[in-house]
Amino acid sequence: MPEKTAKNHDVTEKSTINHRTIVGQNRRTKTRTRIIEGALQVFAEKGPDAPVIDDFIQASGIARGTFYNYFDNTAELLSATSDWLADDVANAIEAEVSRIKNPVVRHGVAIRLFMKKAQSEPTWCRFIATIWFQKGFAIDGPMRDIQLGIDSGDLSCPSAECGWDLTFGTLRQVMIRLLKQPELIKTDYVDQIIDTILIGLGVTSTLRKEIFSYEWPKLRPTKTLARI
Repeated sequence: MPEKTAKNHDVTEKSTINHRTIVGQNRRTKTRTRIIEGALQVFAEKGPDAPVIDDFIQASGIARGTFYNYFDNTAELLSATSDWLADDVANAIEAEVSRIKNPVVRHGVAIRLFMKKAQSEPTWCRFIATIWFQKGFAIDGPMRDIQLGIDSGDLSCPSAECGWDLTFGTLRQVMIRLLKQPELIKTDYVDQIIDTILIGLGVTSTLRKEIFSYEWPKLRPTKTLARI
């Protein structure tokens, strides 16, 4: 075989192998996401402890063997589902608030967006209220901005941890209430609570007004929930 032909053959073979690898990786990613999609619904309905493997298999429409190719148990799947949601909400919200320079305003707008998501996506709200997670946006962004607000003197809470607990401990309770009393979604109840949180953090009336006058972006829905 001439040298040039042999080289062309090698390039074609490598290209075929790379294509197969990419296709295989994409297929695995899609299957894993499909399992997480089903798991989100199951966990939201049954909580973190009640589901069994068969629940996820049925919700995802996969074989038992396929499930075990990706996850060893329900605890591992719960962690993966929480991580997925944490990354999703972090990317969506941080993309909107990153342009806001004042950390206190950024924090206020972010938690309004967080609760807007809870009001518009009941399954997401139920999962977060039931499971909760302290990763991604749910801790990194708020802790950063609360600490910056304390450092600048715009917040009067004793510590970032105290500010986080006040903020998200209250918001979680609000999410639970919204699930029990969905009629509150159509009222200004959520903004009243957020304003109360901001007052508790020591935010001035001027900054609170700026937070509530911020133009709402079109926050994309959780991609998994768009099909549930």
